[in-house]
Amino acid sequence: MKIDIHAHTKKTKSGDSHKRNIDATCFEEIIKATDVKILAITNHNHFDIEQYNEFVNKVKGTCQLWPGIELDIEENGRRGHLIVIVNPNNAQLLSNQIDELLLDTKEDDFAISISDTVHYFDQMDAIYIVHYYAKKPNLTDDDIEKLYTHVKNKNRVIKEATNSISAGIYISHGHRSIYGSDIDDWNYYIEISKDLPELRLPVESFEQFCLLLEKDEPTINTLLDQKKPEEITIYPFGREEPITLNFFNDINILFGSKGTGKTEILRAISDYYNSTGLKTRVFESSSENLEETFDIKGDNFDVELEDLNIETCYSEIKQIKSASEKNITNVSNYLNYFSYQITNERAKTISIKDFSYKNSKLLERKLSEFNNISTRLNNFLNFIRNTILKEVLTKQLFDELNDILNRVAKTINEKKEETFIDFKATEMFNDLIKVFNDEISKKTGTPSKPMKTGFQEYASNRINIERNVDKIVNCIQKRTEPQNVYVGNLGEKGELYCKTEIILQDGNISDANFNPLRNVNKTPQKEFTKNIFEIKKNLYSSNLFEIISELFKIEEIRDIDDLILFNRYFTINNKPYEPSKGESSMLLLHKELIDEKDIYLLDEPEKSLGNDYINNVIVPKLKERAQMGKKIIIATHDANIAVRTLPYRTVYRIHENNYYTTYIGNPFTNSLVNVNDDSDLLDWKETSMNILEGGRQAFGERGQIYGSL
Repeated sequence: MKIDIHAHTKKTKSGDSHKRNIDATCFEEIIKATDVKILAITNHNHFDIEQYNEFVNKVKGTCQLWPGIELDIEENGRRGHLIVIVNPNNAQLLSNQIDELLLDTKEDDFAISISDTVHYFDQMDAIYIVHYYAKKPNLTDDDIEKLYTHVKNKNRVIKEATNSISAGIYISHGHRSIYGSDIDDWNYYIEISKDLPELRLPVESFEQFCLLLEKDEPTINTLLDQKKPEEITIYPFGREEPITLNFFNDINILFGSKGTGKTEILRAISDYYNSTGLKTRVFESSSENLEETFDIKGDNFDVELEDLNIETCYSEIKQIKSASEKNITNVSNYLNYFSYQITNERAKTISIKDFSYKNSKLLERKLSEFNNISTRLNNFLNFIRNTILKEVLTKQLFDELNDILNRVAKTINEKKEETFIDFKATEMFNDLIKVFNDEISKKTGTPSKPMKTGFQEYASNRINIERNVDKIVNCIQKRTEPQNVYVGNLGEKGELYCKTEIILQDGNISDANFNPLRNVNKTPQKEFTKNIFEIKKNLYSSNLFEIISELFKIEEIRDIDDLILFNRYFTINNKPYEPSKGESSMLLLHKELIDEKDIYLLDEPEKSLGNDYINNVIVPKLKERAQMGKKIIIATHDANIAVRTLPYRTVYRIHENNYYTTYIGNPFTNSLVNVNDDSDLLDWKETSMNILEGGRQAFGERGQIYGSL
């Protein structure tokens, strides 16, 4: 929720940019494209009530518009600027007063004293924002002291800085400070708005904002309670020492000196949520390892060939390994048959012995095709019955589709049955011929007539081996796309990825970076593949089965899956890169925060991280998760995390006189309360600055509004 307390919508003075002019439609489009939820219209010496009302109606429900004016203040011959923002209920009063003060005076010529400003505007429930120090033209410290003496409530006076860094410096020196866009060109407002102050509490009105300036505790608690804190009781130090805490679906911080039990509390919180069915873990940067997290060695890596569109070829390899030569009928068998004359009269009368074999191979292939079609068709029928297709199509159309498919399936099954009968009948017929011929040969002592030349079996056998080998070779030669998993951002160096290359051993791969995925050595992998390619070269040579016998000896390779090799490593811009220890810590934390969870438990995430990375990457990511309603609980010694995140809940642990005490609070009330004694209070800001590493610097660098409130 962004706030802009200094915005111009009109060119009112000669020195103003004409690009400050904006109409209601453009204003609406721009504001809706930003996170700005509160904006004060503060034109120079001018307030246009009609424009204000039109803009209010345009962005109603999207952004609160507060009426204001940027006045030229003249004191002792010096000029400076002072912004006055009044309660929206007094917008018409503001308009009337400005009209009365200016009369026939042009905006360029108008100036007013501090005392008169307070006299005319304080009654309108006003907030005063003073141009201070580097924000030109500025008022002096004496001018501001004079303003303090005239206003009813000093908490309503805020110093305007030029940017977040300046505001943070003023805050660290005890000044209330804020900054606005002071927009010159609305074409750039969307980008400029990203750097505006952020309200961590959901301010719903001008009155609420004013109460926050007073640090009104009931108001703050009301706003905090909108997040619906969850109260839990944990036992980090045993059942005899329970601790009851409440945490928000936002950022919650645990801090304190080393050895005060922060890690134990985090682990107890994790145990609590795990016992309720939520899956949580405590992220400890010191115990995490980037290479193990991304399994660089591949200890837990697995991949299915089906996912790579590669078949395992298990049956093809098995068939090749078990293949043997099919003999062709020797010509001498025919000579022997025709050299003898059957004299047995009964044998002569058995005509079936003279029948020829029928070809069953064609029927067998046809039956296989029908089986394949039938299986796929039945699978598709089951598929459409168990998907939302039935809901998408009209009942009539679905019934028609189902009816057609069922009729097709019925026809296929009938044809399959006919083919099966023909195939079995042919097999039985061929067996019958063989049995009769064998019996006649035994009874008469004469050679039986060769029933086939054997060439078909010989050729089919080699063709089948060729078909199997071609399929295996095609699978081995398939190339797969590397798998890239995003690891994180290393700033100027670029985006880091974990790259996994998957290949199949083709007999020529000797790269030591590639390792077998299965429990197979590289040697049998190479021997197997080379053997397959050798078989392919000698499919129709006389030594084919000698080569196949060598393949049979390689027992380790049963299918293509045993040939998988992989290489996993980190890359930047597609080039290998080894992250340093510090970079690994950054990336592990980044990964933890981008993983989708309901609860994040982080134990000293700042370890091995630089301030720039914490400020520019981690803190924004924590805030982003908080805005999504995630519960984030962090144990930290780092002020950039504990302070800059402006946590909804702060838990402070202290060890004194052999006794541990737990305090809870938040930066908005600036207090920490002993959980066992409401009267025992600590100053949140002072405690944070004293205990946290870099505490004072963090307060000085932080340019958020609530540091000043």
